[in-house]
Amino acid sequence: MTAPPAAVELARFYAGLDGAALPGATIHAVRRHLLDTLGAALAGAAQPEPSAVLAAGRVTHGATGPSVLWGRPESVPPALAALVNGTAAHALELDDASGCDHSGAVVVPAVLAALPLARAVSAGDLIAAIVAGYDLGRRVMEAAGGYDAHNGAGWHSTGTCGVFGAAAAVARLWRLDAGVTQHALGLAGSFASGNWAFMADGAMTKRLHPGHAASAGLMAAALARAGMTGPAAIFDAPWGGFLATYARGAADPGALTRDLGRDFRIHRSSIKPFASCRGTHAAVELALDLRRQVAAEDVGAIEAGVHPTLVKMCGATEAATMLEAQMSMPYALAVAWLRGDAGLADFAPEVRAAPEVACFMRRVRLIEDPSVPSNIACRLTVTPRAGAPLEARRDVPIGSWNHPLPDDAVRQKFRGLATPVLGDDRAAALEARVMGLTPTDDPTIITDLLERAA
Repeated sequence: MTAPPAAVELARFYAGLDGAALPGATIHAVRRHLLDTLGAALAGAAQPEPSAVLAAGRVTHGATGPSVLWGRPESVPPALAALVNGTAAHALELDDASGCDHSGAVVVPAVLAALPLARAVSAGDLIAAIVAGYDLGRRVMEAAGGYDAHNGAGWHSTGTCGVFGAAAAVARLWRLDAGVTQHALGLAGSFASGNWAFMADGAMTKRLHPGHAASAGLMAAALARAGMTGPAAIFDAPWGGFLATYARGAADPGALTRDLGRDFRIHRSSIKPFASCRGTHAAVELALDLRRQVAAEDVGAIEAGVHPTLVKMCGATEAATMLEAQMSMPYALAVAWLRGDAGLADFAPEVRAAPEVACFMRRVRLIEDPSVPSNIACRLTVTPRAGAPLEARRDVPIGSWNHPLPDDAVRQKFRGLATPVLGDDRAAALEARVMGLTPTDDPTIITDLLERAA
């Protein structure tokens, strides 16, 4: 190794990031993704996964502390708050994607849980922290060869790459200097974890990974602030470095610092309009269009041409658990064609158990299609029971960074998720504060609305 370790350059950049000097479009992206993450987490707060995490955490972390549990009437120690809130944010598969992958569920819980431990920070620090977290989380994934290579090797990038984003975010929120921030990144590398074994049986660990990354990133920053050192060559060391260990043969080390400060990766994240894996969304959109021409009962067979990643990730024809249904393109196509949507209600137990859904799923076959440019694109060939086949394709589904959901749609999604938990007045106030956030605000104007009244 002759060049300075990448973590040194990254730490220097993120430690000096000025939230007030960021472009207006970047600050607005923070508002959108912050609101979207809070909505997803509030709706997911009562799900089994965060509830189990909280029950265990009360034993291991303690029952009380300064950090708010979103959508619950209590506060807990910061590391536990990040763990629970991050798990809740991903519990319903409604959080943002295309970052580390699920950057919002990692970065936002980490920084808001760390807020009570900060010293006189502004919303400008919070904004800079969120930008830093989204930026580094995705950069690490790109350096690991990109989503398809890293996740295809069995790693869940939300956990393995997201922990670095959470550490960078908390370090920036706390205004740690470049040297301490570099140690936080080095320490985060020892917490990088998460794999795709949950796909075999629909286990809960997928929901846990962003919570663990959020909590571990916060812990890495806290350890660095307390004086513990982490390896400067966490990314580049030829033996034991993250890229050599987690991305052998696929690494692109230059992606860690390429265009640093000129292309903030929060602008590459997507916001989901549907409650299923992001890779199914193009197929859902096509189904919603084609059902106007072919009724569900008239569909004989569907061939979905997709990226190779999706054949193994989203080809399941069983939907016993919510996770199995949300990760299944046949299921997403079935509910879109039969019910006209793939929203949260379309993944309820009674829908998953419906015979007509199972019957429709059996008509769908996924195949690898070399003409499909990415793992969010899809080509559908629909063969009716009578008549000629129909073909359609969608390369860039709505919600993508280059085909974004309008602000009104982001707000509407938040209201639908947050209002049942917080009530009309508190949800409306939270929406207004987040979407009107400026660098000079007090960031606690957000957290003081997240705790549900007892």
